[in-house]
Formats: sequence, structure tokens, C-alpha cells
Amino acid sequence: MPVLAAGERQLDQVIAFGAGRRGTLYLTDRRLIFEWGEGLVAKKFQQLSVALSDIQAVNAVHSTLRGREIVVTARDTSNGFHTNRITLAIAMTPEVWMGKINNLLNSRIPQTPQPSVVIQREVVKTPCRYCGTLLDAFRVNKCPNCGAPLS
Repeated sequence: MPVLAAGERQLDQVIAFGAGRRGTLYLTDRRLIFEWGEGLVAKKFQQLSVALSDIQAVNAVHSTLRGREIVVTARDTSNGFHTNRITLAIAMTPEVWMGKINNLLNSRIPQTPQPSVVIQREVVKTPCRYCGTLLDAFRVNKCPNCGAPLS
């Protein structure tokens, strides 16, 4: 099991094959981690991780030769894979993992309020030449007070 940051929670795990290695794919509330062990006697664990904030897309690939795979596209290559596209064969239906990852991604997107549109306009009112009531000359064609036509 990978070392998690303070407050980070593991949500799920599955056996996975990626980069020529068999390991475990972990999903936490902050990142996606692929961990594998090297060595027969003294196991040394290696891991590659992608922060959820760096994930751009998650897709499933159903290959007849390699089985079910999940493809994660990240923003940068600083995740240890040296590529922004990570393909892992997993021992579970890829759509299930896609749903879990996408739900986390959607819940992390800050909901920005829609900007309100404020329309400002200047209304010029002119006095009626008979009674002096102020009128919006663009909206009315006769004085509502005395009934005189505007001209």
C-alpha cells in the first residue's frame, strides 16, 4: 500500500498491468497511484502517481489481445511515466473505474457562478409641454396625465 499524504483517503484498488509490470492501481481522493514491487527476497516498491487535478481525460479500451484497459491522459509528464498518456490493463471493468475517477473529477471542479449581466441605460425624460409631467419620449406617444400627444 502506498504512503498517503496527511488527510488523503484511499477509495479503491485493483490489480493492474502497466509499463511491463504487474502491480496495484490505487484511487485516492487526491490522486491515482500505480504501485509495483521489484525484487524476489527484499521487495522494493516503486510507484507512479498522477494528481487528480492533472487528469484531463479517462477512457476505456477493449482490446481483444490485451483485454480491458483504462487510458488516463494527464496534463504533464512529471508523473513518472514520461508521457501524458498512461495505459493500464486492470482486472475489473474499465467503465467502473472510469465512473469513479470521473465522479471525483467532477466533484473537484469548483463551480464558478455565472456572471450576472447588468445592463445600464440612461433614460432621458422630457416634460410634457402642456402639464409638465416628465415623460419617457421613447416609450409613450401621449402624456398619461393630460392625454396630450407628444410631437
